[in-house]
Amino acid sequence: MAFSFLPAAQSWLLAGCGQSMLVLADSLAMPRGLVRLGYHVVTVDRDMTKLRSAVDSMSIGAAVAHADALPFDYARFDAVFVHQVFPDIKPETALPELARVLKPGGRLLISYLGRDDTVPWVQRLADLVRTVDPTAMTSPSVEQALAGVKDTKHFIQTESRSFRYWQPISRQGLVEMVSAVPAVAALDEPKRQRLLDEATEIHDQAAGYQQLRLPYLLRCWRGVVDTDSITNPIRRETSALSIQL
Repeated sequence: MAFSFLPAAQSWLLAGCGQSMLVLADSLAMPRGLVRLGYHVVTVDRDMTKLRSAVDSMSIGAAVAHADALPFDYARFDAVFVHQVFPDIKPETALPELARVLKPGGRLLISYLGRDDTVPWVQRLADLVRTVDPTAMTSPSVEQALAGVKDTKHFIQTESRSFRYWQPISRQGLVEMVSAVPAVAALDEPKRQRLLDEATEIHDQAAGYQQLRLPYLLRCWRGVVDTDSITNPIRRETSALSIQL
């Protein structure tokens, strides 16, 4: 799904942030977008090949690292921006490390875009696809995705907001989305066609005379680092490799 970060959410998250920013994201789109806004960006990923091949701008710094072992000095950044990857890190080890690399008064920004499965037609579609793959359409909800930051002691003045995002989808687009599920593609042709016909019927019943839109929620969270919670600001040993661009 093509997603452009919502301007209202972007303004809310970035309000009052300094210029130096560490970005952990699921793609290079976010760090590149922040560079275009004038931020001094460093991004990290565990895949060195991905960074070498994808970071094509001299304005973006990069390091092979993980959130719980960052190869940066204490109080290096004005802000840390974590987009779409917070469910993949361990809050108990990552949050102290993210706090460590923030300057006093620095901010942690977290965002996660998740499908809103409370909409009835989306739930019907998910139930249909799960008849052939029980794990399909089971990405974490926005609440589950950010649960690990709820009771953090490393950040104060915490706030969160949700922004709704609607992704237009045509009948053909919905059929292609369902067809792309590996378990659906593996069905024999008659069964596959029956399932796709049912998906088309769900689309037509929900859309009526209007174009159907997939509902998403963008949950945003921000907090200011509590430097008193960092008792030992000592850089830990790590095998992380920095890439000079």
